[in-house]
Amino acid sequence: MTYRQLQITDAESVNALAAHFDRLDVLINNAGANFPGGLDESQPDGFDASVAVNLTAPYRLTVGLYKALKASTAAGGASVVNLASMSALRAVPMVPGYSAAKAGIIAVTRLLAVKWAKDGIRVNAVAPGAIDTPMTAPMHAVPAIVDAELAHVPLGRFGRVD
Repeated sequence: MTYRQLQITDAESVNALAAHFDRLDVLINNAGANFPGGLDESQPDGFDASVAVNLTAPYRLTVGLYKALKASTAAGGASVVNLASMSALRAVPMVPGYSAAKAGIIAVTRLLAVKWAKDGIRVNAVAPGAIDTPMTAPMHAVPAIVDAELAHVPLGRFGRVD
């Protein structure tokens, strides 16, 4: 197992990381942030920043790793797992850029799953609901948002990382 760090919104950094691998068995696209740089996602600059972090960068990385994924010798071929979000499927007004980007992740997942299946590369997505993390902590300051989220959760609570 190898660990590499990169700046996900820096195309040069992403391309350099992708070029490092000759073979890759599993890619998990778990980059994500709302309010990147503290920007308001309801404004165009904040929306753009959120889409860059949550959609454009993971797409660039995945496509950049295509040859390495195709070269996988893993049983069943390589696997890409994209992290989407339930906010892609229902309105979360607080994070329009994040929601739009995660809807894009679902679309990109479908596209690449079909396009790359012939090459032995499986592409799937997971769409969790609200998980209690530092990223979702600001939601707790707005009870109406928490109540709206919990209305969709049978357990009546945010998910936990564990």
